[in-house]
Amino acid sequence: MQNLLSSFKKFNSNHRKLVPFIIYFEIAAIVLASILKSARKNFKVVALTAVIIVAIAFAAVHLKATGKQSDAPDKEIVETVSVEEMSAVSASSEEPLVNAAVSASSEEPLVNAVVSESSDEGLMQFIKNHPDAVGWIWFEDDLLSYPIMQAGDNDKYAIKDYDGNDSDTGALFLDYRSSADFSDPNSIIYGHNMRNRTMFGALRAYKENLEFLECHKYFQIITPEGTSRYLIFAFMDVPQHSYIYDVVGANPSNMREFLDTIEYKTYIDTGIEPTVEDKIITLSTCTKSDSLFFVMFAVQIDN
Repeated sequence: MQNLLSSFKKFNSNHRKLVPFIIYFEIAAIVLASILKSARKNFKVVALTAVIIVAIAFAAVHLKATGKQSDAPDKEIVETVSVEEMSAVSASSEEPLVNAAVSASSEEPLVNAVVSESSDEGLMQFIKNHPDAVGWIWFEDDLLSYPIMQAGDNDKYAIKDYDGNDSDTGALFLDYRSSADFSDPNSIIYGHNMRNRTMFGALRAYKENLEFLECHKYFQIITPEGTSRYLIFAFMDVPQHSYIYDVVGANPSNMREFLDTIEYKTYIDTGIEPTVEDKIITLSTCTKSDSLFFVMFAVQIDN
């Protein structure tokens, strides 16, 4: 260390003009040399300290990973979105709908009644028992079949099933700003993306295999006013706060922009280009990404 200081003094004396520029370098060199000298004298202590620090860091990482695994909820949900996320406009809402919106244990005949020749009678009976029900959605290949609920906001059915019981899974529900008779230019229906493919978890089949749409194009919306048939023509991922969730109500001002966005961003080109005069159904569900929703669009072809 003494030799190093002497060298610096001699250099500074011979290069006085450069001293202001190298003073910080010399200070750093002196500090580093002191540290190295101290470490060499106390090598065993330094090595032991380093081993302890590495061991503590490794243990912390391991405990954190173990904690995440033990805290993971044991639910059949791919991505249970928060109440705020589901509608991307206000807090979201859905309610649990198990196997065709009824408990697998008892009410299977009700599903068949709603989508059969006695659909009007079956639906009216369901609505009589569930005043918030506004209709029923039925995919013609039986991919899914559930009642559609609607409340005064998009919160109620986020944590309750269609019977009003607390639930994590949610139900299919119509945006509270949409007309209950599905007469708006665009009606938005929300549902959870379930790992077991119930609810809107069934829609993952379209995204996983684009050819799936070819044989699974049609679904029906059954309401007290009648039955309407829809043709699926596009689907894509959108940000959870996308403006498309504002294309709602009886007279949306941005319907043309909405249709143009669908045309340019859809994952599949079906050649179908609805006009602002058509009626659209938007089906929306969550994805594995916290920031994206999967949306599917269908146009009414028969009433």
